Amino acid sequence: MKKVFVFDLDGTLIDSIEMINNCFNHTTQKFGLKPVEKEKFNYFLGDGPKILVEKSLNYLIQRDSLDEAKIHSQFNEIYDSYIEYYNGYDDKKTQLYPHIRESLDKLKEMGALVCVCTNKTLPAAEKILNNLFPQGYFDYVSALEDETKRKPNPYLLEKIVEDLDIRKEEIVYFGDTDTDIETCKNAKVTSVGVEWGFREREELVESGADFVISDQRRIVDFYGELPKNIG
Repeated sequence: MKKVFVFDLDGTLIDSIEMINNCFNHTTQKFGLKPVEKEKFNYFLGDGPKILVEKSLNYLIQRDSLDEAKIHSQFNEIYDSYIEYYNGYDDKKTQLYPHIRESLDKLKEMGALVCVCTNKTLPAAEKILNNLFPQGYFDYVSALEDETKRKPNPYLLEKIVEDLDIRKEEIVYFGDTDTDIETCKNAKVTSVGVEWGFREREELVESGADFVISDQRRIVDFYGELPKNIG
């Protein structure tokens, strides 16, 4: 019986592209670099902030024919500047995707545990969640502690299992990238790819998602027995 619902954050619960775009391009301006196009972050997000900055800088190196050695030598300074600005960013634009709140409220009414599993750090995740949900709304927030244990390493998902004393068979996990699907494979839990996030349906299918959905209202259909007809 599925009664523990675990959600990725960016691209699954929240549409954070605008915030990420603003924060990173504020940083590039500070270092005399040109901005990254907003749509590129669809493919840079998902593996945590350090990888996001790394992918974004590598893209700029290639696009603008920058001095690779110089940019890489500045990486720590650029990364620290990005994190500092991101942590202090007063974000009013990031919103939940449609029907997310009503679906999560229904799950809680049905008796499900509702959790978040993200490659964001805990302070960054809690800052966003506390702006959008009442404090203590989620039963567990599993967030990045160690770069070596970021998703798709199963550590963050298995931490939920251990700390809540639940069985993996009770979990259904929702995410929008191949990283999420790979995390589920590594942790041996049921995966649901969501089409409303940052990646295409094709990537989710090719990654081996157990299910793929395009409507947030279908989330509640996974409570109890797995649905036979879904899409």
